[in-house]
Amino acid sequence: MTAPAATDAATGGAGRGLPPVAVAAALVTLIFWGGTVVANRVAVESIDGLTVGALRSMLAGFIGLGIAMAFRLPLPKRARHRWLLVISGWVNFAIWPTVLSLGVALANASHAALIMALLPVTTGLIAAIVNRVRPRPGWWLGATVAIAGTILLIAFTRPAGDLTLSPTWLVGDLVVFAGVCLCSAGYVAGAKLGPVVGSWSATFYGLGSALMLTVPAIVILYPYTDWSQVTADSWLGVGWLTLFSSLAGYALWFLAMNRGGIARIAVFQFLQPVLSVVAAAIILGERITWTILAAGLLILLGTWIAQKYAH
Repeated sequence: MTAPAATDAATGGAGRGLPPVAVAAALVTLIFWGGTVVANRVAVESIDGLTVGALRSMLAGFIGLGIAMAFRLPLPKRARHRWLLVISGWVNFAIWPTVLSLGVALANASHAALIMALLPVTTGLIAAIVNRVRPRPGWWLGATVAIAGTILLIAFTRPAGDLTLSPTWLVGDLVVFAGVCLCSAGYVAGAKLGPVVGSWSATFYGLGSALMLTVPAIVILYPYTDWSQVTADSWLGVGWLTLFSSLAGYALWFLAMNRGGIARIAVFQFLQPVLSVVAAAIILGERITWTILAAGLLILLGTWIAQKYAH
């Protein structure tokens, strides 16, 4: 990457249009990530949520570690940075995927997608606490609106039209919300590591570090799944989560941010929950009620306001 490109990325690409490759990479990434909750829902039809989360992370971990070693990506040298790598890897690539799979197994894809739209807000709040920075009043306004939408979604919008849901849908929503908070903490740890070794190393070695949790988990969980009864659809769901949600998604997203600038590309992420809800309606047949639409609008509006005043 040339020096002008580096400057452009740092400033958000001010003064010129987004490169087509950046737009294409961002849109493809959002398609991949937009299918995450749907793929999770499909995968847990014949595999339990714990196993799905550990399995997708383990498979992605082996591939990610192989990529890091093949390209000789740098490892952090200081002990503090290595701990950040482990924390970020364990949370983002082992704990968060497993918690998400558990939550989706209990709730539905539409709810999970809208709750995940809170990630920029929860990440900003945790970053402010860690860095001891007081967010601007506009940020608090946006966060309040987004959280109000989440409360509306969790407390007052029972999933409709999905007869396979258990009565524990409320627990599922709360599990996804807890996972979003954990994921945000992992993002903050990864953000502190990125400037030290680069985003590629932080991602692929992070995937590799998650193997310390996911391999033992699969060894323990393996006997409790009747693998002969796992459907082809579930395997396709696991494959999507491994290849597209974890590996290709992160690689393309980093490419988009590198070419188009972090601030300008981040705006595209507002499309992700919309794509997820549409995919859930088309593929899974989930009904989208007016209350869900209202909650989703509040979450997206609040997140947009918070992002606008975050810088």
